Amino acid sequence: MAFLDHNGESEFPMSKDKVFEAMKKAIPTINGLKIENADKLQGRFVVKAGVSLYSWGENIPIQLTEISESRTKVQITSSPKTGIMFGGAFDMGKNRKNIENILSSTSRILSSENETNTSEIKQTDNTQKTNNFQTTQNSNSMENNNSNSNAWYEKTWLVVILCIIFFPVGLYALWKNSSISKGWKIGATAIIALIVIANLGDKDKNTSTSTETQNVVETEQPNTTETETVANVEENKADAERETVSEKLKAKAKRDFPDDFTTQEFWLNEQMKAYDYMLTIENSSVKSKAQEDFPLDYTTQKFWYNQQVDAQERMK
Repeated sequence: MAFLDHNGESEFPMSKDKVFEAMKKAIPTINGLKIENADKLQGRFVVKAGVSLYSWGENIPIQLTEISESRTKVQITSSPKTGIMFGGAFDMGKNRKNIENILSSTSRILSSENETNTSEIKQTDNTQKTNNFQTTQNSNSMENNNSNSNAWYEKTWLVVILCIIFFPVGLYALWKNSSISKGWKIGATAIIALIVIANLGDKDKNTSTSTETQNVVETEQPNTTETETVANVEENKADAERETVSEKLKAKAKRDFPDDFTTQEFWLNEQMKAYDYMLTIENSSVKSKAQEDFPLDYTTQKFWYNQQVDAQERMK
């Protein structure tokens, strides 16, 4: 009955012991799975899956192989307990789902443990950097005080000229200058602002007539491209949403199946096909519940939705 088996494998950039312990923690967290036997020396698990809506249970042997001190290969086989009998040949994706859940849960635990170790190292480095920065800041404060007294914006005559011929830089220099009082700074800023506003008002008057004429011409012409513009906007929005979903799925595939690019590609293609299929379905309570219960898992959304619709038809 080997043709009923579903096989999957992946490699983790961790030692065999770390992967074994992570998998030992991950499997009990998966609904319906339990560890029947675990042999750390041989790197082997025997996992059982209970009866579910889609099968009478599965046997799942797992073998860990040490490729190097920091690299471990995991091989998983999932097969129905009943063989071909009682619907064993039609697993509705349950065997593949068992393999995906075990690999993704193990990867998640290994990633969280790795992030914890990394954050501790970074925290120690940041503490040392903070101490070094404070020491450097104290030593540089004396130099900054001496250099500021010779800065260009401390020359009052230059500040006045810049305010007249190039006010953006002049205003900056005005407020940086330490010898000019705050009252003079506020007064000079207010005067420059009034001048700018007055000039803008003159420009608005000169352009108002031409703008009104242009608006009249535009209103007289029929807007023949409005419908096309709306359609283009909706199409661009749909393309942007599809690209966003694709990037999220790629990231999840890389996390769940690191260094297993064939599985990444297969899983991504299946997910995107299911995503496109769900877009063709009209909005309904069944569709909304599928999207709510299985976010970022479009193959499960599609399967669950079709099962619900078929059952609904049968119940009529």
